[in-house]
Amino acid sequence: MKHINIKDIKIIRNTKSEIITMSRLQPSININPTWATNGTDYGVAGWYQISPSTSNLALRVASSNIGLAGEIQFTSNNGALVFQGYNGNNWVDFNSTVGPQGEPGLDFTNAVHFNNLTANTSPGIVVPLGQVFATTEANVAASLSNVNIRAISGGQNVVNSNLAVNSLIVSQNSNVITLTSQGVPYTWHMEGSNGAVSYLKNASTDTPYYGWGETSLWTVKPGQVVVKGQAVRLDSSSSNVVITPMVYTTLTGVTPYNTPMNMLGVALENASGGQDCRVCTRGITTVLCTSNTTTDFSATNSVASVGIDGLVGKDGGIFCNTLPPATINYFTRAGYFLETGPTVASNGGYALFNVDPRVEYI
Repeated sequence: MKHINIKDIKIIRNTKSEIITMSRLQPSININPTWATNGTDYGVAGWYQISPSTSNLALRVASSNIGLAGEIQFTSNNGALVFQGYNGNNWVDFNSTVGPQGEPGLDFTNAVHFNNLTANTSPGIVVPLGQVFATTEANVAASLSNVNIRAISGGQNVVNSNLAVNSLIVSQNSNVITLTSQGVPYTWHMEGSNGAVSYLKNASTDTPYYGWGETSLWTVKPGQVVVKGQAVRLDSSSSNVVITPMVYTTLTGVTPYNTPMNMLGVALENASGGQDCRVCTRGITTVLCTSNTTTDFSATNSVASVGIDGLVGKDGGIFCNTLPPATINYFTRAGYFLETGPTVASNGGYALFNVDPRVEYI
């Protein structure tokens, strides 16, 4: 063990010099318990040599009962080891400790009240995103702060001007709110500028065409090609009901009892066999006009008035006829024209049309 030898200390008392020898005061340097022969750590305060191969020292403190102001110690306080300093009156922890419990704060359940709002007859405002919370902040400084929560309800649709129909059914259980939409007849708004021909009618390059009314989706019969604006009928293929262009070569001797003459509607897009195609079955759309008719008819390019019948030609296009056919008994009426002019029904042109198909008998 190494020692620090404290040499003679010269103390001057009064005016005389006296030499007091303190050669017996020899503070020791303790060996790191890790390197001690028995490996035992006695917890002794003092200087420690960190390892045998170095001269670096470390100071260690332990529990003390001296009580000098500015003194430090490492001791147990309520079962926990802490560093403490003596301030002249008390030992003060260097470590943070849990202090005494403070006064209780506000009880959230007594400060905030969640209020589910009831039905309100005031008109609502259309918004892109609804907000469930009607109250944006809670003032807990008040005796009781209300947090208002909007309820969820469905609107109503008016059918036939006097029948109010719920648009949404709201149901809930302990975990889930379920919203179930209710189907209602759709009302197309054709008033004002919505009724303009330029608004309702498609350009020849548009696809698919508009279907202002009832539409449905069908598969085209294999081997067939349907073009937009063309009349189509139902047919069968491999036990499936499909659509096919409504074409024919003659109407002589043809009746709806020996030949399919019932028209489904007007195709709204081009489609080949096996592809799906939208069809306007009743309502307003744009039709492809034709002059390809049998000699039983007197086709014309001119449409004198809105409401003039349009008939189905040999290629499925629609034409305007001037005189009733005299040599046949049956033909297919597609509906009627919705625009007028000398070239409205020109071959290869497109006209705004109300689809209302039926078989005519003369």
